[in-house]
Amino acid sequence: MTTKLDDASWHSEGEGYPPEAGPEAGATHIGMFLAWAVLAGHVSDGLAEDAADDVAALRERTTTPGAFVLDLCDGKLLAEDLDEAGAAFASAYYAGDVDEGGLYLEDYVDAVSPGDGEPEDVYRVPDTWETYDLVGPLVDARFSQWDDEGRPSVLRHRAG
Repeated sequence: MTTKLDDASWHSEGEGYPPEAGPEAGATHIGMFLAWAVLAGHVSDGLAEDAADDVAALRERTTTPGAFVLDLCDGKLLAEDLDEAGAAFASAYYAGDVDEGGLYLEDYVDAVSPGDGEPEDVYRVPDTWETYDLVGPLVDARFSQWDDEGRPSVLRHRAG
């Protein structure tokens, strides 16, 4: 069974999406997380092998995280594209629980939002390595928190 954690179309076709952002802006936050997984060594063997050239381009920063997820993964973040630890972490941090969601998007917006914290600001973040350089260390910190806490199924609170 495929577990879809996120899909750019859920955002770009959703209510409140700023049309001026263009549909690709719905993939930027997804790409930043998947780029973290690639760079941290948490992608599945299948993805690493099947897309070796694309993964190399991401590691070399010759493609952007958003372009990577759009071109390679059709704008989707799937648990099957992550290794076991990466998928468990994504479930706990990115997806969270049904009622409250995950902390990833909150961290992402706090780190890079160009606006005043409006929900649609998440779609105004540029798909650049400068954005990744702000987001990646936060995801690293959350991964450490998750690991230190015994890898809970839901990461509920902020790292202190």
